[in-house]
Amino acid sequence: MKQAYAAKALALWLLSTLAAHTHAATVEGRVIHPQRSDAAADLEVVLLGVSQEGEPIERRTRTDARGRFRVSALPTPAAYLVAATYRDITFPGGSVVFREEAPEETRELVFHIYDSSTDGTRLVLRKMRWVIEREAGAYRVSQSFVVANPGLNVILRESAQPPLLRVGLAPGHGELETPFGTLPIGAQLRDGLLELRGPFYPGEREVQLAYDLPETGLDLSTQIRVPDPLQMLEVFVRDFGIRVDAGPLHPARPTREGDVIYQRYLGFDLAAGTRIPFRVEALPPRAPTAAWAEMLAAALAAAGLLYFVGRPIGRAEPHPAASEESAETSEREALITALSDLEHDFETGKLSSEDRERLRQDLRREAVRALSRARGAQSAAETAAAKACRCGRMPALDDRFCATCGSPL
Repeated sequence: MKQAYAAKALALWLLSTLAAHTHAATVEGRVIHPQRSDAAADLEVVLLGVSQEGEPIERRTRTDARGRFRVSALPTPAAYLVAATYRDITFPGGSVVFREEAPEETRELVFHIYDSSTDGTRLVLRKMRWVIEREAGAYRVSQSFVVANPGLNVILRESAQPPLLRVGLAPGHGELETPFGTLPIGAQLRDGLLELRGPFYPGEREVQLAYDLPETGLDLSTQIRVPDPLQMLEVFVRDFGIRVDAGPLHPARPTREGDVIYQRYLGFDLAAGTRIPFRVEALPPRAPTAAWAEMLAAALAAAGLLYFVGRPIGRAEPHPAASEESAETSEREALITALSDLEHDFETGKLSSEDRERLRQDLRREAVRALSRARGAQSAAETAAAKACRCGRMPALDDRFCATCGSPL
C-alpha cells in the first residue's frame, strides 16, 4: 500500500516537473485593409520560426471575419516571422522573439494588406549610396538604394512586362552578394542593370548588394550609371592616400567611421540616362629623405636664419612704420594659415574635437595679443609724428627751435 502510494506521488511529481518546463507562447493580432474592412476576413496567416537549436517551426491559421488571428502553444525560446496572403501576394507582418527568461508571453501584431497595381508612375528612386573600398588587392563596391511608394497599392509587374525601375551597377562587376544570398523578389540582372518589378509596398524599401570589380592595380576607373531619375546620389571612397576625380559630383566634408576616413561626394536630382565617370588614383608613397639631404637642409636653414638676423647691423634702419606693418601682416597671415591647417587636420581625422577646440582657443589668444601689439605700435608712431616740426624735420630731444626753419618747437 505504501509502495503504491509512493509510486503515485513520484509520478505526480515528474508530471508537474515536465509541465513546469513545457512553455507555450502565443502570437495574436489583426490584419487590416485600409479601404475595405471585409477584405481581411478568412486569410491564411503563416508563422515561420526557428528554435534555439536551429530546428524549423511552422504554424498556420486563418483570420476571422474581423481579420483577427491567434496561434498558441508555440515552442520557446524561438524567433518567428509572421505573414498573411491576400490575392496571391504575401504581406509581411513583422517578427517576434520569445526568450528563455520570459517564455510564456503573448505578443500582438497589427499589419496591413493592400490591393495591387502595375502603375509605377508614382514610384521614386529616393536615394542611392556607393561605398568604394579596397580589400585584398581589389576594389569592392557596397551599393544600396531606397525606393519610395507614396500610394496605398502594392506596385508589381510580371517578369514579361517592362521593369518598374532600373539601377545601374559598375561596369565589369563581379558576382552580386545580398544579405539573404539571392536577388530580391522581382529583380533581374540584365546588361549591367538591375531591373526591378516589385512588389513595392506602400512606404520605403531599401535594397542592399555588394560586388567586386576587376583588378586594375591601385587605380580605379569606373562609371556610375543612372538609367532612371534619382533624387540623391552619395559616394564614399575609403581614403588610403588617393586622389578622386568624381566628375560633376560635389565634394562634401569627409566622414569618419572608427579609424577609417572616407572621402564623400554628392549628386542631386540626376536625370535618366546620366553617366558619371569616376576615377580613384593612388598617390605615390612619399620618398624618404636621405640623411645627407636632411643635414644640408638644416644647414641652409641655419644659414638663412643667421643672414636675416644679422641684416640690420650692416644696413640702413628701415622705416619703423613699414617694418611694423610688414611684421603685423606676416603674423596675421601666419595665424590664418594655422587656423586653416587646424581645420584640415580635424576634417581628415588627425585631431579630435577636444584637441581642435583647445588649439583654436590658443590661436584666438595669440590673435588678441598680436592685435594689441599692432595697436601699441600705431600709437607710438602717432606720438612721434606729433612732435615733429612742421617742415618735417625730426628735432632732437633737447632742441627748442627747429634747426632747419627756426620755428619754435
